[in-house]
Amino acid sequence: MTRMTKQDANHRVDQVQDNHDQDDALGRQANKGILADQVALELNVPRRTAARVLDAVLDSISDLLRGRGKVAVKGFGTFERRIRKGRAYKHPLTGASIDVANKETIIFKPSDQLIVETRTNAAPRPKRTPDSPNDGMLFQG
Repeated sequence: MTRMTKQDANHRVDQVQDNHDQDDALGRQANKGILADQVALELNVPRRTAARVLDAVLDSISDLLRGRGKVAVKGFGTFERRIRKGRAYKHPLTGASIDVANKETIIFKPSDQLIVETRTNAAPRPKRTPDSPNDGMLFQG
């Protein structure tokens, strides 16, 4: 086993950041590994530790969804278990009527703060006050 010097560790961090920059330039989807790398850089811990923390958080969210049905993370969003109603539809080729049963699914509703923070080249919208509903209108009829 070889020892890693501080210079080698810094070089590896630079490589990880360069890879993330290339992924961002291509507009590719981030995955769990990239998320673990970001957590490791943010917390200044080894990647393995960050991956374990990330796994623990995701497992906790799924356990809470199973037990309580809703998990709200302030400033991020809300995960909620819902039942999608069943429906009947016609098969396009045979014309036969097919019934689809109710289906349990999970939805995610992002917070307003997350939406504003992830917008590209857009200024955050000012919040409207209930006192003046027509202030933003250009034309009044």
